[in-house]
Formats: sequence, structure tokens, C-alpha cells
Amino acid sequence: MTLDLAGVGAGDFEPHVGSAFAVSGSGDGDGGGGGFSVVLAEVSRGRAGGPTREPFTLTFAGGPNPPSAQGMHRLEHDALGGFDLFLVPIGPGADGRHRYEAVFG
Repeated sequence: MTLDLAGVGAGDFEPHVGSAFAVSGSGDGDGGGGGFSVVLAEVSRGRAGGPTREPFTLTFAGGPNPPSAQGMHRLEHDALGGFDLFLVPIGPGADGRHRYEAVFG
């Protein structure tokens, strides 16, 4: 199953906070690199709604050390299926795990 990101909103991800996502791709756009696991740590809703949807941000925790480069990554989730996201490493959280962010506008 592949998740169509064109129509998703924050509410599609909120029930999955705390669940694991398998990540593949190196972040350099070629789809290579080793896989790793992250946990959806937070779903943040934006302040103003856009013309097609309310903006929101997904924050993931985990992954390799050093963190994977920013870029396109394939994510797989047991309930949501597979989808490609542009992930940006944003530094470690208070727990020391690396954080990655994906922004939907």
C-alpha cells in the first residue's frame, strides 16, 4: 500500500505518534544507503490554513549516528503503508536521539 501524500493532514498522522517507521534511502536522492528506524515523535499543526490544507510538521526521532543527510527518503509504516518524504535532520532532542523534520504546507 502506498500513502497518497497529496490529501493527507495532521489528523492522519496523529494516531501514530510513538510508532515506528522504517526508513530507506541515503538522503542524496539516489535511493541508496542503509535503512534505519525512527519513531514519530510529534505532529505539529500550523497556525493558518493554506488553500488546500492546514500546514503541519512531522518530527521523527532515532536513526543512525551521524544522522542521515537531508533529502528524499522512503518511509514504511505498518498501518499507513509506504511513502516518500523529504526529511531534514534538525539536531538531537533532549533524549539525545537525532530528530528529523518533514513539513507539509
